[in-house]
Parts: sequence; C-alpha cells; structure tokens
Amino acid sequence: MNWPFKEQAVVDALQNRSLRAVTIGHFYRTYFPPGCTAEDIRFLHRKHKEKAPLITVRKLVLVTTYSRIFTLRERLSLVRVMDMHVTVPPTEPGQPNPVMPLTYVKSQAAIKIDKIIADGAILDFLSKTGKKPYRLVIDKLRLDGVGDNEPISYKTLISNELPPGKIRSTGAFGTWNPKDPGRTPLHGSYTFENANLAAFGGISGTLFSSGSFKGILGDISVAGTANVPNFKVYDTSHERPLAVQYQATVDGTKGDTILNAVTARFDRTVAHFKGFVAKVGNTEGKTASIDIWTNRGRVEDVLKLFISGETAPMSGVFTFGGRFDLPPGPEPFLHRLKMRGDFGVASGKFANSETEGDLTRLSDSSNTRRDKPGEQPAGNVLSNLKGHGSATNGTARLSNVAFAIPGANAWIHGTYGLIDYKIDLHGTLLTTGDPSRATTGFKTLMVKVITPFFKRKHAVRLVPFKITGTYSNVNVGLDLGAGN
Repeated sequence: MNWPFKEQAVVDALQNRSLRAVTIGHFYRTYFPPGCTAEDIRFLHRKHKEKAPLITVRKLVLVTTYSRIFTLRERLSLVRVMDMHVTVPPTEPGQPNPVMPLTYVKSQAAIKIDKIIADGAILDFLSKTGKKPYRLVIDKLRLDGVGDNEPISYKTLISNELPPGKIRSTGAFGTWNPKDPGRTPLHGSYTFENANLAAFGGISGTLFSSGSFKGILGDISVAGTANVPNFKVYDTSHERPLAVQYQATVDGTKGDTILNAVTARFDRTVAHFKGFVAKVGNTEGKTASIDIWTNRGRVEDVLKLFISGETAPMSGVFTFGGRFDLPPGPEPFLHRLKMRGDFGVASGKFANSETEGDLTRLSDSSNTRRDKPGEQPAGNVLSNLKGHGSATNGTARLSNVAFAIPGANAWIHGTYGLIDYKIDLHGTLLTTGDPSRATTGFKTLMVKVITPFFKRKHAVRLVPFKITGTYSNVNVGLDLGAGN
C-alpha cells in the first residue's frame, strides 16, 4: 500500500494551493486513525523569502479512514488547523489581495474534506502608513463539505477589534471564484454581542446587533437590527436606549458599506439615514458620509446628545435635513465631525425660566403688557424657529436663523461650542417693546444712555440683542456693540 501521508506530499499540496513556497518544521505520521501531523508550517513570500512569512500555522492535523485509503478515495475526514496567523499587506488599487490562503485551484480535482476546524486563527491587516494593524481574531471556525464543488457550510465565532465585541455567524460560502473572488456567493446570519462603542472615540455604549446577509462577496445585501441600551455621546451625562433598523450593501473585498436605509429611534425622536462608510481617496481608514432627516423629532432629545446638564435648554417639535461627514483620524470625535443642515423647531419652550423671561421682557411693550412682578408668560415663548447650521472643529455655527416670541420676530447668527459650551449669538428683534426693560444686569448708566433713543411708545423698533455665556449660565441682553 502506498502511504499517502508523506511530508513532501503535504508540502506539494500546500504549495499548489497557495502558489508560494512552504516549509514544515516537524512532521509525524499517525496510524490510528490514519493521517499525519505537521508543525511549524511557514508560507514564504513569493519574491522575498528572507522576510517573515505571511502565513504561519503552529500545527496541522490531517485525518482520514482506512476504507478511503484502500479504495483510493482522496477524501479527508478532518483537517484541524491550530493557531494560524495571516499577515495581510496593503493592496494597491485594482490589484488582487496578495494573501488569500489556500484558494488557488489547478485543473485537477481538489482533495475533498468532510470538516475543517481552525480555532484560534489571527488575521493582521497592515496599513500603508505603518500604523498598528487591524486584527481579526477567529476564536472558532468550522467548515463542512470542502472541495465538493458545492457551497461550504460554516460556523464561526470572531473577536472583533473595532469595536471590540463577539460576532457569531452561520451560513454558506462559495463555491470560491478564483478568477474573481468578488463574485463568490455567500449567505447567512449573524449576531454581534457586547460591542464597546467607546473604541470609536466620542461615543460610548454596548451594542447588540443581529441580522442576515446574502449576495456575492463584492456586493452583500445586509438587513438587521441594532440596540444600544446605554448610548452616550462624548462626555455628556445622558445615557438613553438607541434602537436601529438597517438595510445596507457591503463590499466584502474592500470593507466598504453603503447604508441604503437606516431608521434610528431614541427617546421620542425618529431619524432616518442613508450614506456610506468607505475609503475615500488616499486617506488611511474609512470616511463616513451620512444624509440625515427627521420630521418626527424632539429638540430636547437631540440637544441631550451633546450637553451635560440634566435638562435640555429647549423643548419642542424638531425637524432637520442635512449631512454629516466624519473623516478618519486620531482627533476626538467632535473635532473631526463636519455637519451642515437646515432645521426647524415648532412650539419651542426654554427650560431655563430666566432665559425665557429675558427674551419675553425683551419683546414686551412698555404700555401694552404689564406683568405682575415675578409672573411668567403663559404658553410657548418661542415658535417658528428655523435656520441653517453647520459644525466643524467642535464649533456649531448658526446662520439665517429666524424665530418668533410674543410681540416680536427675531433673526440671529453666531456660534456655540460643542466642546466648551460657549455661546456667542447675536441678533435683531423687530418689536414694539421698551429695551430698557430688558437690561437686567446692565449698569444703570447704560440704561440711561440708550433709553432716550426709544422714547416713542408703541413704535416698531429694531432692537439688537445678544445671547452669551455658557450653557449653564446664559446671558440675554441688548447688544450695544452691534452698531444698530
């Protein structure tokens, strides 16, 4: 009987499947059950064999049955791959991946394998800039029916690095298309458990996701749900449940994702998204570019994403349509965030009674309204708020903002610090009020200087005002330096 499990036969098989030189450190034949064990396997560089190998395997165990040996059936019962490490160098645009282990097939029939177990495999994806490689740890992997010219069934448990968490997936892959790997079909389902979103920087929370996928490796349709029971942005103190439904398209050969339809729900707000997360140009890492809109939002829900106080400074029905871009980089989340859009707030009301009172007093007519001392106006103090906003480098900029308060209309522009919470807003009120009543906190001398310019009762006046300070200490008053 010609014993099939010889060291050179195993080397030849691995070299034919990988198209690279292979060395084995130690080799042992086994007879019960029949097979062999190879240790310290190294898949060398094709051109630079002196460099560290791209693929190493600590131990490879091959097992078959005597009946298959006697009947000359080239079929293995089990292949066990222990502690495989694959280093994936960066690829040039349009070039095939230089490391796709054991996928090359010549014209002759491939050896069939009932089951492959490859636990503890590690894939390191190198970057062009020499940064720390992205690591994918495959804790458990089982493949069934390999080499039958049929799809390979699989079960796997993966430790994802960014964000860190556990991915479980079952499904079928193949048959492998060696000429165009992106055309290789696949389908299955997955769960993503205990993913720590704090790894992205700027946000935190624990993600639980599940879904299904189907298609080809270069064009995978994905649908599922994600839930974060403790979602929080940056260094705010507000945690809230976040629920997401999504449909996406993934290019498994590049790792790029197109978000076709995403719906997110938090508190009383429903928001919709579409866009992409992909490599753009020669940048290192992925860029997120997302369109967002909502017609069923609450402004207090959105503000709580970015503030530390227990209560949002304003409440009301919120609408928004715009886009945000998040380029890759080491800078904190709010420094990298770029956002622009148009917004509106209906029936707005300030949570800070002093702010609400200052705005109302600024619009009051000295003759037409005489509130009792300490009395606050009834109803909503702010309505029909609309405008344009943008955010770069941690600062939000407002322009073309208009709103109405009792007895007045207002236009405003300025900035708000998303990091330091500093407010610097300037505007103009069209009002019949007496500005001297809105100078709480100004020196008496200033009141005496400006009051004569507003002597006429009931006259329509343009009153410059400003809102300054910080989120926790808002100041509203006349803007004496506006030049009006």
